[in-house]
Amino acid sequence: MAKVLPQIGEKFKGAVQKTDQEKKIVELQAEIEQLRIKQSPELETELRTLREQLKNHSGEVEIDLELIDPNPNQPRQTITSESIQAKARLLQKHGQITPVILVVQENGRYILLDGQLRTEGAKLIGWKSIRAVIVPMPQDLTQASLITFLGFEDLNPLDKAEAIVQEIHKSTELNLEEISTALATVLKRIERDGNSKDLTKLVVLNTDEQKLGLESLGVIGEEQHLFLALLELGLNPASVKSNLMPMLSLPDDLKNTIRQMGLKGAHALALSTLSAKALDTSEENARKERINITEKVLAENLTVPETRELIKQTKAKYLTQTESDSKEVKSIIQKISHLSETSLIHASSKQLQELKTLLQQKLLEIENLSQQKNL
Repeated sequence: MAKVLPQIGEKFKGAVQKTDQEKKIVELQAEIEQLRIKQSPELETELRTLREQLKNHSGEVEIDLELIDPNPNQPRQTITSESIQAKARLLQKHGQITPVILVVQENGRYILLDGQLRTEGAKLIGWKSIRAVIVPMPQDLTQASLITFLGFEDLNPLDKAEAIVQEIHKSTELNLEEISTALATVLKRIERDGNSKDLTKLVVLNTDEQKLGLESLGVIGEEQHLFLALLELGLNPASVKSNLMPMLSLPDDLKNTIRQMGLKGAHALALSTLSAKALDTSEENARKERINITEKVLAENLTVPETRELIKQTKAKYLTQTESDSKEVKSIIQKISHLSETSLIHASSKQLQELKTLLQQKLLEIENLSQQKNL
């Protein structure tokens, strides 16, 4: 007697098929059911193939880690061993909660669009494969990567700023200096006209509405291309200017600390005020001072206000309070400078001795005061 097989298709009989993906799943389930009914010789082989197709269409697949290549255009340039170890511990404790996102290449390998930390963490703890969602190759892999990363809180502002400028340059051919100048000029004009809130509202609109909105704000031509490129990435141009562009002007020691030690952007901006000009010292001395203070900030996990207070104390060591010239002393200096040799010739010996004693006494007082003021 033939074995009665379960009617898999019955489970989908009343399903509301809202998407093409759901329809495909039902079709594949129906094919499996038909093969079971026919009891064809190649049944198990066909079933395995169809199950794999079904698994693919359901959204997630298990991919061998050795088949995954990094994305050469990914915005995240900062991957520390500490961050990989931290992710590995989370994977070991909680398992993989969300799948990585991959793009299929023609050679049967995959490009990692999202999930580098998870992938590196999985390798560290000895996993051979990882759960992934496969997406079609985007028309612009660089832009797709950037959009994927922009919303991530753990993408440091330096990497984010560099990736955004690279994308804007590709879209508009503007260099960093031109982007900074255009942003500053247009935003100043918009703020002066009291239209800053109108610019913020454009972020959630479609491209045509954004163009009309920018035109109403007087943003046209090359400037409009720049602002549209930022809005396409879901970015507020004012926020980019205030929070991200300054990252690109940081000294190298602070950039390295952001990438290697995880220094936060707000802390880095505060520490950048310890410049040679601000401290009235050499570039080398300023760099050494920044490094020392930065190490203290990281070691003691100081907040931004605490960091600013430490910076204030550091500046106080270098800078002396500005003093105004004494009018009385200025007058005396002028009189002494006008004391000519002719005048001294006509002075009596007693006057010359009194003047000499007085000047020697005043020179001693001046020397003492100079030492007190570290002159």
